Amino acid sequence: MNVLIIYKSYSKMNTEKVAKAMAEAMNATLKKVEDAKPEDLAGYDLIGIGSGIYAGKYHKDLYKLLEKIPRLEKDVFLFHTAGGPDEKYEKPMKELLASKGSRIVGEFRCPGAAGLLGFTWSNKGHPDEQDLEKARTFAKGLLSK
Repeated sequence: MNVLIIYKSYSKMNTEKVAKAMAEAMNATLKKVEDAKPEDLAGYDLIGIGSGIYAGKYHKDLYKLLEKIPRLEKDVFLFHTAGGPDEKYEKPMKELLASKGSRIVGEFRCPGAAGLLGFTWSNKGHPDEQDLEKARTFAKGLLSK
């Protein structure tokens, strides 16, 4: 299976750690959203979309990329890191992907250290190795479906 993972991570780089763990487990191509173009998604069977949570949603750059694509009739999995991982953060992204014809085949939520300006106020030390192992297990499970 040909897999592409597109992600946005900055500040504490939590999402990048999860994206890399998943890509390693799936032998996937990994792209930062700022390096991805709509045409990049064409040659893949499965696409992963990941982000930290910013103001209650996936990063705006992911929405901008996906909005440029008229149809994305692909299997997609979502993942995010957040101070308080919650399925509500995925809702706007799931709605956008459904409008493009995508099928969501999995969702992974991971705690991530949250904070600003060098301060961390929740989930210090996350994602940790146990979190990354869960991400690898999740990713391998997608390949066996």
